[in-house]
Amino acid sequence: MKPDGMKGISCNNIIEAEGFRSFLQEAGIESVVYDETNSKVARAVLDQAVDVLVKEENYEKARKLYQTFLADQPSLLPWCPKCGSENVTARQKSSARQLPRFLAALLMFVPLGICNTEKFVCNDCGHKWER
Repeated sequence: MKPDGMKGISCNNIIEAEGFRSFLQEAGIESVVYDETNSKVARAVLDQAVDVLVKEENYEKARKLYQTFLADQPSLLPWCPKCGSENVTARQKSSARQLPRFLAALLMFVPLGICNTEKFVCNDCGHKWER
């Protein structure tokens, strides 16, 4: 149960939540990372959504800052969403895997620029993801 007088902004994982908490701190807003188990071990293992709690009077400002925080993330160096390592490698997908996207884009009249083809692999934990 969340503490009284606090509202939560949900982040996708513990690494994002800690980054956002730090971002809020730089903006002068006190916050705390929180989830139902309130266990850093469980958050890291389960890779579940995590809330960053702020006082109710700071909630709207924090919510707007969260959108700014998310918008800034793609411009930062890539980091592994699972372990937080910056030791990652970017790879292009093979062209054979692009054919279904190309056809889907044509069928749905979606500009091809929306289809992001960059794939990352963490050299520390082996996690793979797309951005």
